[in-house]
Amino acid sequence: MMLAAELALAKVDVAIVERRTTQDLDGSRARHARAHHRGARPARSGGSLPVGAQTAQIGSFAGVRLDISDFPTRHNYGLALAQAQFEEILAGWVEELGVPMYRGREVTGFAQSDAGVGAYVDVIP
Repeated sequence: MMLAAELALAKVDVAIVERRTTQDLDGSRARHARAHHRGARPARSGGSLPVGAQTAQIGSFAGVRLDISDFPTRHNYGLALAQAQFEEILAGWVEELGVPMYRGREVTGFAQSDAGVGAYVDVIP
């Protein structure tokens, strides 16, 4: 979803094909997010941090933690939140950007032409 949002911001025609029929997750695969730096904001909270989210200094080099609190940006921190929350925020952002999302489908192949790349998509039974 992050890539789709970035492509949409660059005025590239893009769509999301998702195997899951809903946004529900079985467990979590990630707990770090920096998408809020690019414009993704929780819609229900008016742009404030989601419940349970924690800000953190996440920069490091060779195992040494780097303090990014003095970086010249509005968001000089990382944001830790559960993947389900992060996906909800990203889904709202791509919807806001007008990116279509096709759930319960699977990409089965690609076709390239001078006009771009197309995908062959099947509905998952």
